[in-house]
Amino acid sequence: MKSAADPVGQQYPHRERVISYFRRRAAEVDGGGCDVRDGLRLLGEHGLLDLDLPSSVALIEDIAAECLSSAFAVWAQRMVIEYLARAVTADPADELRSGRMVGATAMAPALRDVAGIQPVPVLATRTADGLRLNGPISWASNLFPGALVVLPVRLSGDARAVVRLRTTDDGVRVAPAPDLLALNGTASSSVTLDDVHIGRDAVLTEDLPGFVAAIRPTFLLLQTAYCSGLAGRSLAETGTRTVGVNAAFAEQVDALSTAHESVRQRLYDYATRSDQVAVPDLLRLRLEGVQVAVAATRLEATVRGGAGYLAASDTSRRLREAAFLPIQAPTEGQLRWELSRFN
Repeated sequence: MKSAADPVGQQYPHRERVISYFRRRAAEVDGGGCDVRDGLRLLGEHGLLDLDLPSSVALIEDIAAECLSSAFAVWAQRMVIEYLARAVTADPADELRSGRMVGATAMAPALRDVAGIQPVPVLATRTADGLRLNGPISWASNLFPGALVVLPVRLSGDARAVVRLRTTDDGVRVAPAPDLLALNGTASSSVTLDDVHIGRDAVLTEDLPGFVAAIRPTFLLLQTAYCSGLAGRSLAETGTRTVGVNAAFAEQVDALSTAHESVRQRLYDYATRSDQVAVPDLLRLRLEGVQVAVAATRLEATVRGGAGYLAASDTSRRLREAAFLPIQAPTEGQLRWELSRFN
């Protein structure tokens, strides 16, 4: 088995403690026995929720190797901090950076709208002192009580805005979290907004295309980071077992390891110059990250055999976690569709 080169080494403080902490809690978080908030607070206490992009990539990749649920939650938290940093109004990001407040990103409709796939579903009407919101958020995570949610809204005509609200605001109805195949500790559900009033200070921008263009590199690269982390762990587990009857899989492990190394090298390269990377390259990397993670976890399950088929095994958990990646926005279908338009 080829081992993926480490392009960055240790890029953030307390790395070993972080890895150990999320490794211990992975099964419980996945099953919903506890949730991701304690992990966010731990990272906040160590100042790890607002790192620069290359360091955030390293952090999320490391966490995903142990617990995709937690890596996914950290991605959401880091993105909300990113959104607020780009707002034209004052932001409450200090509480998010410390982990005292949870951030939920509901920006997937913004990427679909800008791509020309589907208009933003939440409608906004202007009031004397802000906006009134009505409509659905079909899916978001980190929807804990008091969480700060960032989402796009559609104004009259072609106008679009990005706004923030709290899950405890009047008129915000969060549906009970359903049982999921994995990631049950992430408070993932849908939301209905019924005459939710927000003030002018809660409007981050009214330039949706410009905002999406600014945040898209971070959005996609951090998603790729947790794909890479999950893939790397499965490949490491598989590579130790390509002996005996499993020796037939050694060539497949090598091919996937090479593909994973390619994803990682571009991931860290792009993270150091994210504003210079073309959109198709970002989309292609995200798609390849998903494909490598799905293939690596399936191969791990195959090589692990009956022991990996146990529902409580780490192999089974990683297989279930990877099933989420092709359907998370932007979905594999959306990525393929957008890439086809650049050809």
